[in-house]
Amino acid sequence: MKLFLSLLGILFIISFVEANDSKICQKCHPLIYGEYYQSSHRKASTVNDPIHKALWDKHPKNAKGYSCAKCHSPSDLKALNTGVLEYNEVQKEEPISCAYCHSIKDVEEGNLSNTNILNGKKREFYTAQADKKGNPQASYETKSSWFGLVKESRNSPYHKIDYNNENFYNGNVCMGCHSHTDNEHSFDISMLDAMIDKNDKNTCITCHMPQVIGTKVTIHETKTHAYHGIAGIQHRTKDMGKYIEFKVQKNAQGFELKILNKSNHALFGQSFREGVLEAKIIRGSKVIELKPYIFTRVLGKDDKEVMPWNANMSIKDTLIYAKKDIMFTQKLQAGDKLNLTLGVRRISKQKAKELGLIKSKNITKVKVLKTQTFSF
Repeated sequence: MKLFLSLLGILFIISFVEANDSKICQKCHPLIYGEYYQSSHRKASTVNDPIHKALWDKHPKNAKGYSCAKCHSPSDLKALNTGVLEYNEVQKEEPISCAYCHSIKDVEEGNLSNTNILNGKKREFYTAQADKKGNPQASYETKSSWFGLVKESRNSPYHKIDYNNENFYNGNVCMGCHSHTDNEHSFDISMLDAMIDKNDKNTCITCHMPQVIGTKVTIHETKTHAYHGIAGIQHRTKDMGKYIEFKVQKNAQGFELKILNKSNHALFGQSFREGVLEAKIIRGSKVIELKPYIFTRVLGKDDKEVMPWNANMSIKDTLIYAKKDIMFTQKLQAGDKLNLTLGVRRISKQKAKELGLIKSKNITKVKVLKTQTFSF
């Protein structure tokens, strides 16, 4: 009876939510859908992301129209195919839908940016599950026991599942959008890696979609599921701190901080993003606050700062690549405690002001990645 009601519920949703395909997923994947709905993927459109809207409003429009749909709202087929951007339910509810990401068959590398290649099949989705890799495509089935009194469901009654797409295991499924984004001057404005090397220990998925407690589906309960809120600058920010290591060396001039970046991309490379390192020395009852160190990349042209679409050079680059060495001239004494806090802003306060977003406090708030205290 429970199975019958579950199936009936799915059919009911399908018949009433044609304009919001991702809502259908909520019936069997409520935890995942709840995470997705608060994620940067669901908030990628101009309707939901004030920074993206402010930049697009200033962008010099051309015959291509809204050229950001490829990554910011690929589920809006009108915007994607015609360049016409308008408010609609897709832009609001699922600019990057569940079905879109789980239909990515492969990624085609490009000079200006990569492109997602979809499987073109309705209700046939990819996912990763190590113990099912190598098996045939999974379809819905039920197994009876105890003379038909107990029925066990396997797989989905709504879609087929392919566990054999390598891109969902090595993280390259993300690289259609999260690789490089070159402007018309062939200048990369996002500073993320191209394809992930097979020898890399960390991938987009292991870092930004870690396994968390809770079943991934209601039909067959599991202990954990891949986090679909996208861990990073908006959610589970401190989880990213484990991929950053601090090493402090005291010297005659002061002290040296070495920051090791264990991810496979530069930190804080996106346009207008800002990393903030705060350091303070606790000396008995006295607190000595040192000048914050800012990690950023300023885009320019002819040695002057410009908007991303006009840039052809970096006129300043203090990003954290594989490692970063920072010298402090404040001398440390025996008994001192050095407290280090590394955080990130989605956008610097200066750029928020220029874009008319200074009242949006949350987007300039420093989100803490890592805090550590050293004793001397």
